[in-house]
Amino acid sequence: PHAISAWLRKGELQAETVRVGTYAEKKLISFLPQLKALMVDHPQNLFQQIQQICGEAGVKVVHTPCLPQAPIHGCTRWIKDNPLIQLSGRYKRNDIFWFTFFHEIGHILLHGKKEIFLENTNYEGEDQQKENEADDFAIKWTFSKQQEQKMVDYGIFTLDDIARFAQSFQTHPAMIIGRLRHRGLIPHSYGTEFIRAVEF
Repeated sequence: PHAISAWLRKGELQAETVRVGTYAEKKLISFLPQLKALMVDHPQNLFQQIQQICGEAGVKVVHTPCLPQAPIHGCTRWIKDNPLIQLSGRYKRNDIFWFTFFHEIGHILLHGKKEIFLENTNYEGEDQQKENEADDFAIKWTFSKQQEQKMVDYGIFTLDDIARFAQSFQTHPAMIIGRLRHRGLIPHSYGTEFIRAVEF
């Protein structure tokens, strides 16, 4: 708890240096396709562009590396009238980064202002339901269940197939690799060519 509190506090201090306007939900929703396009293109200044786009909707985004004994992927909370997304970049994998990012966006759009959502933490009851809802939101915007089923039905997972499906689904191949690994459909060593580190 002390390490997590220190990590959260560091994010608050970082957020104080970030200047954004008034939170605008409709703007944030309208920016979702633009944010997804960043996921697909993976430009060099990726994180700075995320900060700029989200900032235009009044959302603060900061990167706080993990602290020892605080293995957190991300966190969403409201500070005064602005939502704050705090990301650790844990594992340095773009599939995990983007799923966490859209998960946090889901919390902002779907849930209340008074709660703090920490990722990589066990939840129960209503809190777990909210986590599931944020997961579903992230799945929709990264690699949907319908798209996943199309790949499973196809049944072939060569790197060329994955790249081709990623292009048709308008997602990054890493998102497909991560999901197929998670489901045990490919080995965890397969597809590393598509995994990228996010530069902060």
